[in-house]
Order: sequence, then structure tokens, then C-alpha cells
Amino acid sequence: MEIGISLPTASRKAFSPGLATLARRAEDDGAASLWVNDHLAMVADSQSTYPYSSDGRITWDVSEPQLEALVSLAHVAAVTTTARLGTAVLVLPQRHPIEVAKTAATIDVLSGGRLSLGVGAGWFAEEMHVLGYSFQDRGTRLEECIRLLRACWSGKVDAFDGRHFTIPPGVVMEPRPLQDFGPPILVGGVSVAARRRAARVGDGWLAVSDADGFSVNAFRSRLAEITELREAHSRSGPFIGIVKINCSSASDDEVVSAVVAARQAGFDEAVLDLPWSVPDHALQCLRLAVKAVS
Repeated sequence: MEIGISLPTASRKAFSPGLATLARRAEDDGAASLWVNDHLAMVADSQSTYPYSSDGRITWDVSEPQLEALVSLAHVAAVTTTARLGTAVLVLPQRHPIEVAKTAATIDVLSGGRLSLGVGAGWFAEEMHVLGYSFQDRGTRLEECIRLLRACWSGKVDAFDGRHFTIPPGVVMEPRPLQDFGPPILVGGVSVAARRRAARVGDGWLAVSDADGFSVNAFRSRLAEITELREAHSRSGPFIGIVKINCSSASDDEVVSAVVAARQAGFDEAVLDLPWSVPDHALQCLRLAVKAVS
């Protein structure tokens, strides 16, 4: 199993010591992949329920600077050579898929074919409304966006008449991604809907867990469920299982234990979401995790 790490795009550490410096150091310390999260517009006093905290409240200061995800990956691509680059996750239903397809293809080409696109339906209703999109139908829009991404990456989009997007025939998009069939699209989330969507339309599943609450049996069962659903939909070919592990309050030993548990559950990769308040400590945890599964 490989180990990746989330970069601090929503932290002042992105400015000092700097995103490029931390990305290079993480790659040198064994990170197989480098990931960024995504928000375009934070909203003060949100009433949306944040699904990854016990009380449903946002766990960070919304007034802190947050770098745009795809621009950040382009920056990181220029200063790294081997690590894969990923979004965990891009809120795809609040962007136009044609623009995302062009940007993603550009990053893939310029990085030498290293992009993975984690996508999700999103949980932040106020953000989606600010950007002019409906929150209620985000799930069906996400799946339509995925279809359009793949059509764009083929080089030429035939006429597309969907529920949410209508594209006239003859749209040409070059350059095509360097990777055959385009960057892998990983569907993020742990809900039943997210797992079914990953099986039905994804190239992989991007799960989420806390380091101190990782359940080997639960995740092993969910991975098996996705395999069965893929077979039911007559889907074959490579499928990637990745879990993003929240390590914000975990000790070094708990981080290592969670990584070992992820391997036992059957994941191909674990992505550490570590606090970057002390960069040297975050990188030390990365090295320990890499060693634990090597």
C-alpha cells in the first residue's frame, strides 16, 4: 500500500515555508501522492452540517486563506517529479465540467500524467448557492459532469443533451490528457449514495476516516460491497481504493496504527490529513507511515 499526504492549502504554512517547499519535502520523504482540498467560497455562520465532525460544525476558521485546488496542483506539479497529484475532493457540481476538463487535462499533460481527480457531491449548501448552482440536485449533476469530463478527454464531444448540461456537436478539446482515458476519477464520500456512485461511474473510491476511529471490518465490507456493485453493473478494469485519514488529533502511534488498519482493510493507498502547524512533525509522521507499510 502507498502513502500520500494532504498539503496545507488552507493554512498559512502554504505561504511560509510555502506550498512548493512542503510538496518537495513530502515527495523526498516518500509520499506517493500529494492532495489538496477544495472550497471556492466560504460563508460565515453557515447552517450546513459538516459531515466529518461529531457536532456537525466546521472545524476550521473560515476567514483563513484557502488556495484554489487546481491552481495549487499546477503549482505543485512544477516542483515535483514522481508523486501523483490529487483533489480530495473537488466539489464538481459547483463547476462547469467543460472548464474542469480543460484545466485537468492541462495539469495532466504538464505533470507528465500524474493527476487523479477525486470528486464529490459536496455538503456546503451556502457555497453552492453563492456559485449559482442548486444544492438539491447535486448528485445527478455530479454524474452528468463525470460523463462530460470523459467525453471532453476523448478529444471531441458529440452532441450532449443532459438534464443539466446541453453541449452542441463538434466541440473539440485539445490537448487530451496524457493518461489513457484521462485522469482516474475517484468518487469521494462514505455514504451509501457515494459508494454506489463510485461503483457505477467511478474509477475508484476515496473514503474518509478518523485515525482513532478506523474500522477494518467496516471498510473491508464496504470495499467488498463496491466490488459486487461493479460486477452487477458489468464494470471491469482497474479500480482504486483510497482512504483519507484525518490525523488532526492523533498521536504518531495512532497514525501508524490507522495506516496499518487501512492496509488490512484492503485499500491501495492511505492519504494522511495531518496538521501542518509544525511541518517537521507532519513530515516525521509521513516517514513513519511509509516505513510501516514498506
